[in-house]
Amino acid sequence: MCLINKMAKIFLDPQIKIDKRKEETELKLFDALKVRYQSEAVFDEIKINDLCQNASISRATFYRHHQNIGDVIVVQFLIEIAKFKQQIDDLEQLDFTNASTVIVDMIYANIELFKMMKWGNVQAEIQSLFSGTALQILILRDYSKQTRNFISDFLGTTILSFAQQIAQAPDSIAKTEGLRLYRLLIPNNL
Repeated sequence: MCLINKMAKIFLDPQIKIDKRKEETELKLFDALKVRYQSEAVFDEIKINDLCQNASISRATFYRHHQNIGDVIVVQFLIEIAKFKQQIDDLEQLDFTNASTVIVDMIYANIELFKMMKWGNVQAEIQSLFSGTALQILILRDYSKQTRNFISDFLGTTILSFAQQIAQAPDSIAKTEGLRLYRLLIPNNL
């Protein structure tokens, strides 16, 4: 959990610029892992040596940034959350309608990433990231610390569950229907 918080600070702090080489390394690792996912490999049978070889990076580079292969998926979520936060910041008017559109767009743009999250068994780490992102937004509102923590955990869990349902649906759900369902199911007046 401590590593996630450290990674989250690195990727989500707008004052910190992500090193271009680190970005390239993460992309290589994620692309190599995605190939393994698409070939229906068993996640727990993937070896770090093989992943590094497929990504054309050294094991030392891998271990400088990660403790295990699941971290590759977590970092990809951190990158997507940073993009999401930028899109939210860029909205001229921040309301439920606009924010829900950005959230649903992010979910649909990352369907495979949500599937990989389940495959890599990193749901708990991603739920913490989602809750932390919700907490950052709620800090700006006038709630007690206890209420903020409760609401952020609830929203993080709920949004992640919604995304998983969309990603795992046996018949794909059109984005317009996904947006309608999101607006129906997620609380909109916090």
